[in-house]
Amino acid sequence: MLPEQQQKAFGEFYDTVRQNTILDPKTTLLLHLGAAMAVGCSPCMEYYLGEAEKAGITAKEIGAVQGAVMAVSAGRVNAQLREVERHMRSERKAGDAERQG
Repeated sequence: MLPEQQQKAFGEFYDTVRQNTILDPKTTLLLHLGAAMAVGCSPCMEYYLGEAEKAGITAKEIGAVQGAVMAVSAGRVNAQLREVERHMRSERKAGDAERQG
């Protein structure tokens, strides 16, 4: 548990993010929901889904956010796989060079 001073500072930070003056409230809520999905925070998703329901956000809008999170996540997995493959090829080449040299 965060010490009281840090909890207060985090609460103030969170409130300024949620109640920003740059994005409209609906967009802000959908971003928070998407972030909760992306990091896999079930309690956060439950909270933001409840808030979305209260705000009249439709299932289609939530689905659009879900799709975006899934697409970005798939891209991340694809990029990670390519990175591992490059690393493995590089190690194989280095091993081959050692054996030949």
